[in-house]
Amino acid sequence: MNLLLTLLQTKLNSSGLDWIRVESLNLSPGQKTLTADLKLAGESELIRLTGTYSVTASNAIRLDSLVASRQWLTEVADLVLAKTGRELPLPDGLKGKMIRLFL
Repeated sequence: MNLLLTLLQTKLNSSGLDWIRVESLNLSPGQKTLTADLKLAGESELIRLTGTYSVTASNAIRLDSLVASRQWLTEVADLVLAKTGRELPLPDGLKGKMIRLFL
């Protein structure tokens, strides 16, 4: 799971969203749901995101829906996904195959 969290944080950082820190990420593979706690620069409390995901044929995780613990942040999450894309490519080779086992 740490590898997936690192991939997500790297995507955020490379998209200019380094003010968002992913503190935790939990996936429920059977239901294809996720829960993440985020630390936003300037915010004193963690933000909880819940959503659904799918694994694409092109070896990526697609974030299908996201809802934040604060309504206005749900809108921000939609903007972030519009900026970064809804898909997070998985690594090639053995790392990617190992991650797929947990999804």
